[in-house]
Amino acid sequence: MRDTKNYGSKTLKGRNLAWLVATLILDFLVLLVLAFHTAIEDLTPTRLAAVRASLTALLPIPVLIFSSLISADHKAILVFWRCKHPLPGSRAFSVHAPADHRIDLTKLKKNVGEFPVGERDQNAKWYGLYKQVDSDPSVVDSHKNYLLFRDIAAMSLLLVPIVPAVMYFSGLDTPRILISTAWFLGQYLVAAFAARTTGIRFVQNVLAVHASRKVTNSRKKEADG
Repeated sequence: MRDTKNYGSKTLKGRNLAWLVATLILDFLVLLVLAFHTAIEDLTPTRLAAVRASLTALLPIPVLIFSSLISADHKAILVFWRCKHPLPGSRAFSVHAPADHRIDLTKLKKNVGEFPVGERDQNAKWYGLYKQVDSDPSVVDSHKNYLLFRDIAAMSLLLVPIVPAVMYFSGLDTPRILISTAWFLGQYLVAAFAARTTGIRFVQNVLAVHASRKVTNSRKKEADG
């Protein structure tokens, strides 16, 4: 039986919320040690547990706010560094499919039809193919990872100016402000490259499924039946 669970982006982002909160908790602990010079010895297991419990309760709403401040297209710009047609599906057939040795381009074309040329058309066709296989395990996993790293990248970049500004107006010295800036900028770059890799893999996994078999619109058939 085909898995008919809903694996839309909202559902996957909900599953990723815990990881986003965990990232901010790690950031907080790193800032305590590096920027605020809190001794590691002072972070006893009991204190760490208390900090973690408090932040886990308080951070979900700020995380959701941060995640909602930037649209999906703008997040893609931050990841792929392209202002026009930044979504990875925009180069699905011209770049990403030929680069994946799992994908037989002849079989893919036979199963899905002619490949579009324009980037907007490529993304539109790829999205239609994705909706047909959005419950495939390889597609779900790569989609979830892409959304996670993309949101971490966007959140980190937002914090690059915010945290140092708060520290500056709190009267902290320049070295500690620079440390916090470097931390969040580095986190953004690492997360952006991870999102780029998993985003491309997400696109390729969709095409690999379609290259391996002719996918029928089973959802429509089930509805008609």
